[in-house]
Amino acid sequence: MEQLGKVAEWNGDRGYGFIQPLEAGLPRVFFHVREYRQDGRRPEAGELVRYRARRQEDGRWRADAVRRAVAPRRREATAPTRSAKRTGGGDAWAVWLAVAAHGVALGWAWQSGRLQPLVPLVLLCLCCVAWIACVLDKHAARHGRWRIPESTLHLLELLGGWPGAAAAQQILRHKTRKLSYRIGFWLAVLANAAVFWGWVLGLF
Repeated sequence: MEQLGKVAEWNGDRGYGFIQPLEAGLPRVFFHVREYRQDGRRPEAGELVRYRARRQEDGRWRADAVRRAVAPRRREATAPTRSAKRTGGGDAWAVWLAVAAHGVALGWAWQSGRLQPLVPLVLLCLCCVAWIACVLDKHAARHGRWRIPESTLHLLELLGGWPGAAAAQQILRHKTRKLSYRIGFWLAVLANAAVFWGWVLGLF
């Protein structure tokens, strides 16, 4: 039988959450993004949903056929604007500028003999790894599978793979609107810039 509840908790990175039934006395119900039927959009904490509950073998309740009970009041609250989709995020210009500046700086440092030839090669490999990680995480998000932890993505960026991650984010429009992630990304960029120029200028 279909029931009415509210999304009490939603973990977007891992793709699961819990529904609190509106009927008093009933326990929270687990649900996965695969059970959420809403034409590609993802659940939001606090929204009303209709669902069918079933008891699993371990005795816990799980929700099936979860769908939004009411339509969103404003379209722009649930869907990005057309201009935002094209740019991939509000800081897209700054991201591409940083990538271009980083490439020019690396080329200059290598040509002037301030960097060993192996360094650009290692950084290129890290960029490829970061790119692949972002692609896999985007694929997992679309298909409701387990996501790559943000801490892992930030670590790859911090180790020097941030240009590859930046390109993947902008081209795939992935992780371009979550403020906390963008802050971590830019901190990794600044840390890399500080280490790079400190090394090139012989400060350490």
